[in-house]
This record gives sequence, C-alpha cells and structure tokens, in this order.
Amino acid sequence: MSVIALLNAFCYVHAHDFTADSNALTFSGEAAENDATTFRSQGWKTLGPGGLRSGVLNMGGFWQSASSDAVDPITWNDLAVPDRVMTFGPIETEGNPAYMWQGAHYQYQLGGAGLGELAPYSLEGHGSNSIGVVRGRLAAAMQVKAATGVLGSALQLGAVGAAQYLYATLHVLGTPGTTITVQLQSDDNAGFTSATTRATLGPITTAGGTWMPRVAGAITDDYYRFNISAVTGSFTLAGAIGVQ
Repeated sequence: MSVIALLNAFCYVHAHDFTADSNALTFSGEAAENDATTFRSQGWKTLGPGGLRSGVLNMGGFWQSASSDAVDPITWNDLAVPDRVMTFGPIETEGNPAYMWQGAHYQYQLGGAGLGELAPYSLEGHGSNSIGVVRGRLAAAMQVKAATGVLGSALQLGAVGAAQYLYATLHVLGTPGTTITVQLQSDDNAGFTSATTRATLGPITTAGGTWMPRVAGAITDDYYRFNISAVTGSFTLAGAIGVQ
C-alpha cells in the first residue's frame, strides 16, 4: 500500500461508531526495552528481547450529547469499563488493515474551544487483557442488513498455522432489530463452494461489540468471511477478521 492521506479512517467501539464524531485517530504500540548491557558490550548499550507490550489509542473530534448513542453518554458510561471491543484502521474499505482489541477509555476530555467554535473531545484508550492487539482486515465496513446471506467481503488471509489463532470482531451499532446470528466461515476458494463454519456469533439481540472466542489452528483454508444465518429486523453491522 502506498502512502495515504487519512480521509476515511474508522473506529467502532462496542455499540458506537466514533467515525462520524472524529477527525483524529492515533494508535501507538510499544514493547519495553530490556537492558542486556555487559562488560563485553564495549561501552555500547545492548538491548535484549523486548519486554511487556502495550498500546494506546487516541482519538478526538467534535463533542456531541444525546439521550444514548452519542459521544458524551457513551464515553461517560464506559469510562474505565474493561474489555470493550474496539476495531479501528486507516481506511474504511473492506479488505484494508483493521486492528482489533479489547480495551477501555481511561481518559476523556471535553471542551477547550473558544467562543463560537465547535466543542471538541478527546479520548485515550488502553488494552485491558492479555490478548493484546490483533492485526487483521476489515471484513464488513459499517452497513445495514435485514436479510440472510454474506456480510461484507471475503478475505484471503492465508492458512492458520498450528501455533496461530483465527480472530474476529463484530459490532452491532445504534438501535438493533430483534435478533441476528452471524457465522464466520472459511474455504479454500474465493467462491466458498465448500464453506466450513468456524464459529457462530449469536443470537445477538442488543447493540454492542462481540469478541469472537479465538479459534485455534491449524486451518488449511485461506479465505474467510461473515455470513448471516438468521435475522429478524434491521441491523447496522461492522466487523473484522484476522489470523495471528
């Protein structure tokens, strides 16, 4: 992928699409440096294997408030609530990189604008469990579905090795319909002529983010997709799939 300008970065957090609220998105990952310097290092600092890893997600934009599905009530009620499903990336087009993790917003700032200016907000999120960040691809950009069938696009992610896992996130955004069940399927061809269901998410009846329990390898199939197997009502959905 060539150098890009951020025009349609995305961030789905639990049941809310922060994409429409934000104009800044930054993620940084790091591993602690372990000093392995000895007298044989000839006066040069030597680093050993990396230590504990961590990530920070920062985003900001324009503050909004409403009865429920808006920046202020969502963030205030979720402040420091762990394991909220977060899916974000630089391009909201299916097939592009997406980062998935379970975390919490630990810093929330609002205000700071001058008279007559739009009120800003900023959030800082951190991971809240040992799974950490999973790099995958956006399988379903935010879209409305009210019928069974394929959700989003099929992704060629490669086989899942014996020491790897298959991951997925699914977001039900806004006000959902009655119930929905989504399968994660794999196959050895893009046409999914012999699809295998690797996991089932649902039935889901409320808005929110679902972190699929990871599926252990080995899986020789290299194509993956979401498939809606049952639905009643209309749902706004988004999700990502990754192998790591």
